[in-house]
Amino acid sequence: MFPTIVHGGKLTDMNDLDFQEFIGKVGGEESKPRTKAEIIAMLKADGDKFAALLESFPESFLAESVAMRPGGDQAKRTRFDMLLSAKEHEMHHRGQLMVLQRMVGVTPHLTRLMQERMARMQAQTATK
Repeated sequence: MFPTIVHGGKLTDMNDLDFQEFIGKVGGEESKPRTKAEIIAMLKADGDKFAALLESFPESFLAESVAMRPGGDQAKRTRFDMLLSAKEHEMHHRGQLMVLQRMVGVTPHLTRLMQERMARMQAQTATK
């Protein structure tokens, strides 16, 4: 996981990260066949590790600057800003999944939960 390598490894300059090696490892992991249960277990385990890593960081560490690679839009970014990007990246892909679900006629789980809450509220209002 990228944030673990950068922040857990305490990199201060992105030029020190071997992207080719990183992408090679990611590609190797992605190509392994896995069952649905294995994928879910991996997502939970990685999520727990990421949460524990975030909880371990003091605010002073999150305020540190990390030098970015040349050619980017910023010379430096704080660790906190970089970690927010991980959240935004996940939100982007969640949105993609919701659109795909709707395209194939599936109501996304968050919409179903909201609809269930609304139905309960309407039922309670109707009985009063």
